[in-house]
Amino acid sequence: MNSNVLNKLLSRHIEKPEITPKKRKSPGRPRVSEEKKAKNFTLCLAPEFLTFLDKMVVKDRKVQGRGRKIRFIIERFIEHERRSIEQLKVLKRSLKDVQVSLEGLSSKVKKGEKLNLTIRERKDVDKAVDQVHTLMKLLHYPPKTLHKMLPREEWAILSFCLDWRMNKGIRL
Repeated sequence: MNSNVLNKLLSRHIEKPEITPKKRKSPGRPRVSEEKKAKNFTLCLAPEFLTFLDKMVVKDRKVQGRGRKIRFIIERFIEHERRSIEQLKVLKRSLKDVQVSLEGLSSKVKKGEKLNLTIRERKDVDKAVDQVHTLMKLLHYPPKTLHKMLPREEWAILSFCLDWRMNKGIRL
């Protein structure tokens, strides 16, 4: 009897693994919840866009109909937008380097006087400005586009870089 009581106590405190019946796999695609299902919608497009979609050739065999091509274009746009944001972050870091090198020279600047830089100071500024120009060439952003995308302070530094390169570092 003592062992019977002991077994009851043990069975109360020891968890038994629950046996769940296996889900039967049905043939075909797996079921998707209602909020994750694709929705159909109507899209009005000009005839030139329709001819563009019809002539568009994508290397992926799954992208053949107009709807899949539109989805492909949207996915590519999202990918390019993410890349553009990261590229702007790199350009902003480079502009920050130019600002730091200019702030190092700010003690020498007096109002109404022409700034005379030593060769070393000019090389430091040249190096930072060249980095910005190299990034602009690689990223292929025209200044007009960057003017719209950058805040006023960063655009001021970028325009300084453009002027510095144009004047070959003669004036500040």
